[in-house]
Amino acid sequence: MHQIDIKQIDLNLLSILKVLLDESNVTRASEKLNLTQSATSHALQRLRKMFNDPLLERSASGMRPTPRAIALQASLENILLDIKKLVEEPIFVPEFAQGKIHIASSDYGTTVILPSVIKQIALSSPCIDIECYGSHTDILEKLKDGKLDLGLGVFDLDGTKGFKTQNLFAERFVSIVRSDHPILKKEITLKSYIAYPHALITTTGSPLPKTNKLFKSHVDRKLEELGVKRRVILKLPHFLSAALIVGQTDLVLTIPRRIALLFESFANVTIFEPPIDLGEYNYMQVWAERSNNSPFHIWLRNLVYSQSQDI
Repeated sequence: MHQIDIKQIDLNLLSILKVLLDESNVTRASEKLNLTQSATSHALQRLRKMFNDPLLERSASGMRPTPRAIALQASLENILLDIKKLVEEPIFVPEFAQGKIHIASSDYGTTVILPSVIKQIALSSPCIDIECYGSHTDILEKLKDGKLDLGLGVFDLDGTKGFKTQNLFAERFVSIVRSDHPILKKEITLKSYIAYPHALITTTGSPLPKTNKLFKSHVDRKLEELGVKRRVILKLPHFLSAALIVGQTDLVLTIPRRIALLFESFANVTIFEPPIDLGEYNYMQVWAERSNNSPFHIWLRNLVYSQSQDI
């Protein structure tokens, strides 16, 4: 049996073969291919050698395909279509998309950003499901492995290769207390700020020290620079329960402004500006570089970005 070396196959010849078999005429095939008749004849000779078959034979009525050519013609169109799909840039159509989105975020991101994102997905891509995970130290590893599509938070990649980030917005800190808290009755000073007990969210989406350092919150580091300390009597991993607790106690909680505004709308809390400069930080999305050009991931990132701009 004649063996074909796949490495020697010229895909252009397969396209020419399809037209030759469709036309069963070298002259008409040449015109359709915009080639000279000589070039088309030369291509036919190469095809005959490749398949070890005449492919087109002369008959009383012109040229006719051989049995081998007829067998090839049945699958050639599908093969060429598959090759075209393989090399063409894929198109993502949200309305018809199916599958599942995997996002990692603390409850800051799921509370502040995801409601409008999920609303838009439900409207434009009803067959897509969303699965959210907590913000853990293995986010980058799971992004790299393809187990996550996107991470939301504050990331210091510190030269780590294989990942990309995009800033969504700048965030700053405010403090909340219950609406009738005594600290609100006078001008809030550094002395009064540290005089009351504080609560701390241990996973906030705000700047965290590198993992090889002893955990110390951004607020505590700033207070330390001023030579003072506060007493943190409650540490919690989630925002929502903290807001409800603060609304019933003398606790002071310093958190990102956007989520504090949400709490003020439904919990018994009031916002005030802390008496220290806590600066701003960038809240961002991170993804694996391997998914950078994926139409699906581009659509997802653009959606998250656009829905974050008016928050």
